[in-house]
Amino acid sequence: MLTFAHSSYFHDLLDSFTAGVVILNIRGLVYAANAAASDLLGYDARQLADPALSAAIIARADAPRRLARFLAAPLKHGRKPEPLAVAYNHPDGTVRHFRLSGSLLLENDKIFGILIEITDITEISRLHERERAMHLGIHAAQQERIESLGQFSLAVAHQIRNPLMVIGGFTGRLMRGRPADDPETEPLCMILDGARRLEAVVRAVSEYARRRALAPAMCDPADLAARAFEAANLRTGLSACLSLDAGIGLVRTDAACLTEILTELCANALEAMAGTDGPAEPTAGVTVTFTRKPDGVEVVVADAGKGPDDAALAFAFDPFYTTKAVGVGMGLPIARRRAEDLGASLTLVRPASGGGAARLFLPDQGQISAARIPPAAPILP
Repeated sequence: MLTFAHSSYFHDLLDSFTAGVVILNIRGLVYAANAAASDLLGYDARQLADPALSAAIIARADAPRRLARFLAAPLKHGRKPEPLAVAYNHPDGTVRHFRLSGSLLLENDKIFGILIEITDITEISRLHERERAMHLGIHAAQQERIESLGQFSLAVAHQIRNPLMVIGGFTGRLMRGRPADDPETEPLCMILDGARRLEAVVRAVSEYARRRALAPAMCDPADLAARAFEAANLRTGLSACLSLDAGIGLVRTDAACLTEILTELCANALEAMAGTDGPAEPTAGVTVTFTRKPDGVEVVVADAGKGPDDAALAFAFDPFYTTKAVGVGMGLPIARRRAEDLGASLTLVRPASGGGAARLFLPDQGQISAARIPPAAPILP
C-alpha cells in the first residue's frame, strides 16, 4: 500500500478530486494531500506533511479542540468521525468555512490511515449570514412596529379611561339613596355595569400592551405556583384542589412575570372546569407540573374540564376571543405576551386523557436570545 501511495498514479488520482483530500497515517501525520487541499488550507503538500506545522495549522480553526478531537477519534476509537463544520483563518487573511468528513482506510481489517475530505462551504455560509442579517432586520422592524402599536394602545386606553371614570362616578352618585323600585335604578345599573365592563377591557388592553423590564433571579417554582393559584381563586371566585409537582429545585426566571403567567393559566383552568354549569366541584383539580428538560423547564397547567374545542385551540390566544357569555378574552393573550417577554413559548392542547392543558416552555437563559431571533439555516445536511 505504501508503494502505491507514493506512486504518481496515486497523486494524480488525488488531484483529480475537486474537494480537498488529506490522508493521515495512524500516527496522525499527513502523508498525502491533493492540490485542492493545499489551495484551501494555504499550505503546500510538503508543509502539510511537516509535523512542526501541524499544531499551527490546527490552531487556525475557530475551534481547534473540536478539530483535534475530530482527527483523533478514528485513531483512538476506531470509528468514522462525525462530519464537522469549521471556520478557518486562511494564511491570505480571509476566513473560509469548511465541511470536514472522514473515512477509515482499512487493510486486512486494520486501520492504516484516515482520509479527510474538505469541502469549501464559504459561499453557503455567507449566504446563511446574509439570510440571518435579513431575518434580524425583519425582526427588528417587527419589534419596532409592535412597540409602536403598544404605545398607541396605551395612549388610547388612557384616553378612554378618563371619561369612563366620570361616567362611572356620576352614575354611582345618581344611584345613591334611590330605592330598589325606583324606575331609574335599573337603567343606571345598566350604565354602571357597562362602564365597569368597558373599564375591564381598558385594563386588560393596558396590561397586554405594557412591556416590563425583567429581573431574572433564582425562584422556587412551588411558591410561585401556589401564589398564582391563590390569586386565580380570588379573582375568579372559583375554588378547586391544586395538585402541584414542582420538585425540580430552583429555577432562574423573572418571578413576577412567571407568577402572572401562572395566574392567568390557573384562572383559565378554573373557569374551564366551571363551564356553563356553575362553579367547579371542590373535588375537581387543577394540576401544575414542572419538569426539567435538557434545554429548559416545561410547565403544564391542566384542568379536569371538558377540554377546548377546535375553535378554542385555534383562537384561544387571539385578543378578545372568549367562549364565556361575559368575559374580556384577554387572559390567555396576556399570558402568551408575558411568555414572549421571558423568551418562552406557550401552547394550549387537548390531552388524550381529557380536559385541557396549557404548556409553557422556559428555555435556559443562555438560549433566550436565540429563541427570539430566527436562526440561520444549518450548514450541515
